Amino acid sequence: MRIAITRPEGKGLQLSQLLDKQGIYNVRTPVLRIESCALSASQLAPLDDADIIVFISQDAVKQLAAQVDSLPANAQLFTVGEQTASAVKDCFSRSAVAPVQQDSEGLLALPQLQHLDSKQVVLVKGRGGRTLLAKTFKQRGAILNMCAVYQRVPEQSDSSIWLDLWRSERIDGIVITSNAAIDAVFNCQQSEYIDWLKSCHFFLVSQRSASYLHDTYAISKTRISVAKGPDDLAIYKCIVPNQHQQGSHMSEQEKQPEASNPESVTQPSQPVFKQKVSKLAMLALLVALTGGAATTGLIIHGQQISDKTYAALAQLRTDNAKLGEQLKQTQSQLASVQATLHGQRDVVEQQLTVHSQAIDAQLQAALSQAKQQISGALSSEALYLQRMAQFKANAEQDFQGASAVLQRLYEVVQNEADNTALLGAIATDIAMLKAQPKPALEDTYLKLHAMLKQVDDLALKTLHLPEPKQTQNTELSGDLNDFQSNLKKTWQNLVDDFIKIRTREVAVIDPLLDSEQQQLLRAQLRSHLSQAQSALMDKQASIFFSALESASETLSKYYDTQHDGVQAMLEQIKQLQHMPLQFNTQVELDSSAALKEWLQ
Repeated sequence: MRIAITRPEGKGLQLSQLLDKQGIYNVRTPVLRIESCALSASQLAPLDDADIIVFISQDAVKQLAAQVDSLPANAQLFTVGEQTASAVKDCFSRSAVAPVQQDSEGLLALPQLQHLDSKQVVLVKGRGGRTLLAKTFKQRGAILNMCAVYQRVPEQSDSSIWLDLWRSERIDGIVITSNAAIDAVFNCQQSEYIDWLKSCHFFLVSQRSASYLHDTYAISKTRISVAKGPDDLAIYKCIVPNQHQQGSHMSEQEKQPEASNPESVTQPSQPVFKQKVSKLAMLALLVALTGGAATTGLIIHGQQISDKTYAALAQLRTDNAKLGEQLKQTQSQLASVQATLHGQRDVVEQQLTVHSQAIDAQLQAALSQAKQQISGALSSEALYLQRMAQFKANAEQDFQGASAVLQRLYEVVQNEADNTALLGAIATDIAMLKAQPKPALEDTYLKLHAMLKQVDDLALKTLHLPEPKQTQNTELSGDLNDFQSNLKKTWQNLVDDFIKIRTREVAVIDPLLDSEQQQLLRAQLRSHLSQAQSALMDKQASIFFSALESASETLSKYYDTQHDGVQAMLEQIKQLQHMPLQFNTQVELDSSAALKEWLQ
């Protein structure tokens, strides 16, 4: 079996050397290259709070080490394989846990990764791939953050170049170590190449890749072998048994020497003809020994044959010289054609590259614009919700409403990336708002409302006058001795025509209030109580207490304080005046600064 190794540049050297020692022909053809992804400070921030950090490859370790100097001391480190764990040791001087079964399934089977409720997990990987790890971590309750530090890029946009090389080298075994490499190898449009690939044997490093190759490209499972690990030694141990098996089934045609190669068919050389001449000479010598004349004739005949042979050889040399000149001319023309084709290919590739770059730039611009629109809408909504919560908490003193607005903000940013610090600040603000004291506004308002209903039933300071005394008999007497009595009656009759005088049995007469004045006094008391209600709802403590004071003064001055209803209202007003009332509590929301930092 002849092997093609597709691992990226810098990898697979040990495998190639091991195969060389066994006499197994191999060719190293990297189909992917590793490109680093520069991460911003916000993208690297989840590492500082991580409880668990998982590395999926050696490249993930090395690319992260190029951007950070150390890892948090309290974070547990896990890797998919032993070589990745060794890379962690080399780059960060830290030990990492690696499973016995060196793949995603083996990693997920570790007991330390079974219960991840509310744990901060960072998955350090390349772009794309490893969806099983991310999905399972989330199902187990982890707060997952992705840290894509590199990406795999195909070395060629079309795999035809590699496939031409492998076919010319008679490759029949291919080593592939990732799904991305599988896609790169099968990235060709010609069916003959696909058919040829299906006749090859594939050596993979995980059952997941084997399933992907079988399901996606319909490669028979009998042509797939899975190594016990991703390292070169494990792949080598997987190849050697297959090499022996393939060798036992080789056909006789495959075991023949390279003579079937057209390049091995060369021009007839001079020693071939010398061998023929020597046989003829031997024949002539034997004939000469048997007889005289016959021998002489045979020698002459043999000499003639030799002359013809040498003449034919000379002619062949002349023809060979002509053919050599023609071959040189053909090779020169071929080189010229190849140079022209190479130049044209370079021009076409350059044009394709420019065109591809232009299309990529347009796509990236459109994608960036779409992301900016989505990000702008999200940023606007998040800023609006946070400012609304701040306004309700400080301006309106509506802590319950502010808490509801912050809950909505939490739901908006919950599924966004790098949101751990922001979500923590929002949760802290909600808890703080719920703990704020709540004045008994409704109870106080209802008490004032009940007092307003009682105003019409309160007794004012009015005087209830007794009935006037009955006037005496004013008829004059005919007796002269009653002149004094007659004079008094005459005076009374005279005065009664001009002035009405009524006599009542009271010592003091207070000023009297008519019905209009009483209505005004009741309206004044209602006004003070209504003003207290309005100040309560507007959260104006000074106006609230001032209105209560005015209502108390009105009651004491114009209402009968001996009346039970008046006494009860005065007592209620006194209780309200001593009630603690704080409306201007100022709170500072941590989510304001956290949101600004997240948006940046």
